[in-house]
Amino acid sequence: MRKYLLILPLLPFAMAAPAQNKLIDSVKQELLKAREDTHKVKLLIAQAQNYLWSYADTAVMYAQPAMRLAQRLNYQWGIAHAQRNMALALNTLGYYPQALNYAFKALASFEQLKDEGWTTDALHNIGMIYGSQGDYTNGLKYLYKALAYGQVHAPEVIQGGWLWGSLGWVYEKVGKPDSAVKYLQMSYKKQPRWTSAIIPLGNAYAQKGSYDRAMEYYRKAMPIAERNYAQADLLDVYNGMANVYNRLGKTDSAVYYARKAVQLDWARVYPTGLLQASTALAKLYQAENKTDSALKYLNLTLALKDSLFNQEKTRAVQNLAFQEQQRQQDVIAQQTRYRNRLRYSAVLGVSFTLLVIALLLWRNIRHRQKAYALLQQQKVKTDEALQELKATQEQLIQREKMASLGELTAGVAHEIQNPLNFVNNFSEVSKELVEEIKQEIDKGNAAEAKAIANNVVSNLDKVVHHGKRADGIVKSMLQHSRVSTGEKQSTDINVLCDEYLRLTYRGIRAKDKEFNAVLQTNYDSSIGKVNAVPQDIGSVLLNLFNNAFYAVNEKKKQLKETYEPLVSVTTKKVDGKVEICVKDNGTGIPQKAADKIFQPFFTTKPTGEGTGLGLSLSYDIITKGHSGELKVNTLEGEYTEFKILLRV
Repeated sequence: MRKYLLILPLLPFAMAAPAQNKLIDSVKQELLKAREDTHKVKLLIAQAQNYLWSYADTAVMYAQPAMRLAQRLNYQWGIAHAQRNMALALNTLGYYPQALNYAFKALASFEQLKDEGWTTDALHNIGMIYGSQGDYTNGLKYLYKALAYGQVHAPEVIQGGWLWGSLGWVYEKVGKPDSAVKYLQMSYKKQPRWTSAIIPLGNAYAQKGSYDRAMEYYRKAMPIAERNYAQADLLDVYNGMANVYNRLGKTDSAVYYARKAVQLDWARVYPTGLLQASTALAKLYQAENKTDSALKYLNLTLALKDSLFNQEKTRAVQNLAFQEQQRQQDVIAQQTRYRNRLRYSAVLGVSFTLLVIALLLWRNIRHRQKAYALLQQQKVKTDEALQELKATQEQLIQREKMASLGELTAGVAHEIQNPLNFVNNFSEVSKELVEEIKQEIDKGNAAEAKAIANNVVSNLDKVVHHGKRADGIVKSMLQHSRVSTGEKQSTDINVLCDEYLRLTYRGIRAKDKEFNAVLQTNYDSSIGKVNAVPQDIGSVLLNLFNNAFYAVNEKKKQLKETYEPLVSVTTKKVDGKVEICVKDNGTGIPQKAADKIFQPFFTTKPTGEGTGLGLSLSYDIITKGHSGELKVNTLEGEYTEFKILLRV
């Protein structure tokens, strides 16, 4: 996984310009001798990468033949990386529809290769391209997709800090400087020489009115950009400094840096940066009544805007988004067809099994008829058989609990991993901040040291919070997995309901990332504690919650976006008893089935998705184990409501 940390995008000019030029010349020499094979594809991709952040038009000249050769060789790795380089280069050049087209193709290619690190990168690139063309909503959508996907499948990629920097860059563009500073500072601490974090930090502080801080970051970025021959970064620095001087009323300095920006050779292949500089110059000259100069840069501004954001490009971007949505739907359809084939095979297998069972039952019936005469001799063993039946029932209850626990384990494992990731991340950041505090103390800068110390305290609070979160999840699972002693104890029903509701929902969400439901709770704090067996009541609640989420998920599949899943839990006192009500707005239960749902081995779920024991065992736990009541009220296609009544 570490390879991604070394070569992921948006880390331009990791080496000085002379070293970069030496590498470019070396690759050129190898290309002259290379055969038409996969090695040449890799060389072309490497050369495109070398030019990606200096001369994007040259990068395209290398990426295109790389893609053609890779396609001719059916070399999927080469196709994916050539598509990625084309997307990034075309984005820099302002060809947004074409850039998005290649970015979506690269995403599909990396998904097909099952390369999780580069899939994270592809999602990130789509978000950045949307952001570059001003579609910040879709930009944030895909950047957060990349962050969520990377945290689960490629956590080492996220540690590089580049994704945080991209989020900060979009928040700066959308005019939310506080959010921008938050993410950019996280990125800056990981990559202190990364101009893609330093320059947006200057822009964000400029938005906040902290002009000294803004200029501080611009001055940090300038020598790095000059040393690495990164004229795009230099253009952004000049634009930022021109903006700050303009806000401070220093018009001459603003004009000076804006003119330096438009005079850079990079401007011809970085139209968005040129657009910002020309717009600023047009306004500055207009304010000084220099009509000729203002008109010159106004015309340049209009030409650039028409080139970058005309209606034809906008329609092309929308069409690409629609095509990507269709591709995702096709993938889902293929998965559905595969599952249906598996179910069909399962139905055939189960049908054959049932036929064999039926024959065996018929044979057993005949044997039972013969054995009936001996039944009277077995009466003395009735009490012993009854005790065995009770023991078996207790085993069935525990097995059902463990089966439910098994369903949750895989999902909850991800839930535990998330807070642990946060604990690790904030611990690392806090360690770095402590070193900064030491440095500031050595400098005698107590105020800055205190400010950094406050950040450390904030980070440690988050570490404690996420640590307790993981601890709570583990305790809930251990509580559920314990074998019931059958001994009743004073139990807080409200806490028990909330614990199992959240645990069940997190488990289902971990297995199915697309699943969402609204959770409503209304707990009566006056009911006090109830004398009950907490493990057994928890098993009942877990079964009811699983059924509720299953029902709303099935209805969501039918109604799509027109339906919002809802599961509610209510507790209250009713005639001296505690009532627990679990209700969902899912598929409901047919009336003919509602009369049988508490019978053993009866289930309304498809074959292979339910044992038919959950509600039967739940009914026995409530009615026999706690002398309570378990009722159901349902309307097919509308809702299902289960009510548990327990003695106080």
